[in-house]
Amino acid sequence: MNEQELYANDWLGLNWSEWLSLDPSDNEIPTISSDPGLYRVRHRYRDGLEYIGETGRSTRGRVDALARNVYSEEMPFRDPHTAAPCLWAVRDRYGSEFEVSTTTPRLAEDDQDRKGLEAALIAIARREMGQSPTANFGRIIDGYSQSSYRKDGYVGGPLEDGETELNAEPGRGPVPWENVDDVTASDWMGLEWSEPYRLADRLEPDLPDAGVYRIWLGGETPPLAYIGETSAFTGRLRRHEKTFGGEARFAVAMPKGMDAKHKRTEVETDLIGAHYLSHGQSPLAQFGNGNAIPQ
Repeated sequence: MNEQELYANDWLGLNWSEWLSLDPSDNEIPTISSDPGLYRVRHRYRDGLEYIGETGRSTRGRVDALARNVYSEEMPFRDPHTAAPCLWAVRDRYGSEFEVSTTTPRLAEDDQDRKGLEAALIAIARREMGQSPTANFGRIIDGYSQSSYRKDGYVGGPLEDGETELNAEPGRGPVPWENVDDVTASDWMGLEWSEPYRLADRLEPDLPDAGVYRIWLGGETPPLAYIGETSAFTGRLRRHEKTFGGEARFAVAMPKGMDAKHKRTEVETDLIGAHYLSHGQSPLAQFGNGNAIPQ
């Protein structure tokens, strides 16, 4: 399986379309399938990928919504497409030469598979690039303020000299990708995991302030039941006990750079993506799929 060539038409074993202009005026977006799918965006004069996304509706419609906002006169709001403000800023600074490529495999009709595959694509892109695609995880490039959601009414744009934007803070690099297959190992994905505890005993260990965690049920693993991130372990694990029961096991890890939510989410995505690639599925209850947990 081709994991390294991010622009290839068989990247990660998928059947990707040719690269099309994202500029609506070039009229290439109407050729995109209206089936559920995934898409990747690149800039012709920049290395790597700028964004990876998915939709359970029309791939053409989702890409069109992104394109219309990226090519708007002023920076768009974060809705209907959360990546649009960042890509608008990239266009403003580096030029308008964005391209998009899509894939609509049959499995994209299933939310769990499609979102798990998106996590795998982002995780592999992070591993190969050494950083996240520019517009994933709600970031903005340095030198720009980010628009709010429409209801809050703030329109972003270029900053004045000396001004800063909190959302431009760099992300965290990829995890080491060591011991990828053994999802309950103490060194899974090259991280240092705590010993496992029952969720019923969640108050016993000295938990870190922030980090990532994994939950699994009794019996054989994989799959895990859930992978998450938090800056408040006690409350989060209490809620998980209601879902998974007190006998479910959990372990936590606190790699460097867990001080901001977008950094924790980057690591969480690495873990979900690796789980999907190694075992062909997302953790059982990932992406709101709590009904998959045996009662």
